[in-house]
Amino acid sequence: MIFDDNSIASLRNVIKERLSDKRYLHTLGVEKLARHLGSVLLPDKVEELCVAALLHDVAKEMTYEEHVSLLQNSTVEYTDEDLTVRPALHSIVAVPLIISDFKEYATADVCSAVANHTLGAPNMSLFDEIIFISDYAEEGRTYRVCVEVRDYLFDSIRKENSVEENVNALHTASLKSIISTVDSISKRKEMINSRTLMTKRYLEDIILK
Repeated sequence: MIFDDNSIASLRNVIKERLSDKRYLHTLGVEKLARHLGSVLLPDKVEELCVAALLHDVAKEMTYEEHVSLLQNSTVEYTDEDLTVRPALHSIVAVPLIISDFKEYATADVCSAVANHTLGAPNMSLFDEIIFISDYAEEGRTYRVCVEVRDYLFDSIRKENSVEENVNALHTASLKSIISTVDSISKRKEMINSRTLMTKRYLEDIILK
């Protein structure tokens, strides 16, 4: 499926009606960073990355009961852990929602990136990882670590670099974000979804190779 500026603008307007002002501004920030990173890392997928960015939080403001109902009436796979460690539940729920309400945008890459944008995933694609880090480091995120990761992305991912250098920089930024997330959750003495830890180990392994 090919997306253009008109289809993206149309989606942007629809999403605006579905989200609070704060969530919508965050979504635009994710789109902006995803567009920038995509222009360097996946130039043939920039428009599709923008679509994934716009849809990534489409289920964020639904209730827990609505999340569970959607999952139970879908074919999307989920675990008991997904239901108990709730911060990432909206990522999984978004997939059946996109398929039903935004089917013209529901490519395999878009659905995968939306599903993985909160926890990441071992062996996640470059497309997935761009949305993952864009959600963490978009310009509306003012936490110190988010700012540091964002600055690192802009300093380290450049068109004049080799593909390997840019991909390694993306992996490093993603690992920085996950380490910070794990530390923050641990300090709050909350449960950490095992997929976060698997993603952390995956990034550590490929960076150390």
